[in-house]
Amino acid sequence: MEPTMEEKLKAVIELCEAGDPEMCAFLGKEFYYGMNVPQDLERALRYLTVASENGDAISQFTLGFMYMIGRGTERDQEKALKWFLLAAEQGVPEAMYNVANLLLSQDKEKNKDEAISWLRRSANAGYDAAYDMLPDLEDE
Repeated sequence: MEPTMEEKLKAVIELCEAGDPEMCAFLGKEFYYGMNVPQDLERALRYLTVASENGDAISQFTLGFMYMIGRGTERDQEKALKWFLLAAEQGVPEAMYNVANLLLSQDKEKNKDEAISWLRRSANAGYDAAYDMLPDLEDE
């Protein structure tokens, strides 16, 4: 007999609570978006943190976004930058773009060259918003 969705969910939650980073990545996204479960941003934050600390790039990106906009947690630009940077280093183009924007918002003159570098990487990875932003920044 096939397990019910409720039984499957219970098993996945048990694995995550036991520290399984892959299950935490899966559950974090499920709770963040409210897919197959009621949306629960507190649980999403907890599970995504476990997955992020274990190197899951998409969890790192999502966690960075949560901190950047204050969704399910207090806004914290330093934590947002930390998680976006980890995701960007693993090749997530939108994370690269967000790293650039956060660097520019912190200190545009000091961080301009590093931000341009991240925007180029993001644009080269196909993220159009980065490509669109580069000419204005490079012309300054």
